[in-house]
Amino acid sequence: MEVLSVARAADVLDVSPRRVRQLLESGQLAGQQLGRSWVIERGDIDRLRRNGAGRPWSASSAWAVLELAAGHEPELSPVERSRARRRLADHGLGGLVEQLRARAERREVYAHPSVLGRVVGDGRVVRGGVSAASHYRADLIVQDAAEVYVRAGDVVDLVDSYALDEDADRPNVILHVVDDEVWPFDDQQQIASWAVVAVDLLDADDERSQRAGCELIERHR
Repeated sequence: MEVLSVARAADVLDVSPRRVRQLLESGQLAGQQLGRSWVIERGDIDRLRRNGAGRPWSASSAWAVLELAAGHEPELSPVERSRARRRLADHGLGGLVEQLRARAERREVYAHPSVLGRVVGDGRVVRGGVSAASHYRADLIVQDAAEVYVRAGDVVDLVDSYALDEDADRPNVILHVVDDEVWPFDDQQQIASWAVVAVDLLDADDERSQRAGCELIERHR
């Protein structure tokens, strides 16, 4: 059984030690008081985190973790870099899928099959998820759907350029819309990092994609 201090619990939940003490005193978080100190079982902290007690992640925090997972060094302060590394070490990439949704706004649209390839190849987008799986030799081939990242400032023009239908009953394109201020990709980059692609796949609704995401992570351990 792993037990954590108040300070360590605060790191995991991404809140202040004072907030952890408030949670303990209110009974929202189980713990044992030893003299003037508290010890908390890791399982209780994880359950509380899953229920939303921790602070919601920002897009920049999500991209920092993804950049580090991919082996890159994002421009962060020492404190921010330490926090991102700790999150990745504590939970692993696969354990952070829910929090990493903060990286972008997800929109589902329909593209006519005749323009699907042009959407994926558009210079304004970066391929992710099912559109990049084959690049990383993931065991997944999808030809009738697409998944791309696009700047928030480009999304309206992209939708207009290809007459993408945002009200379709059966969408076949996932647009991950990223705020221009936190856009993490290089100007010439066409394919997202393996870490981003793995999280995209893990966040999919079908088991084949999720399995491919897990295998991609295992291959890069």
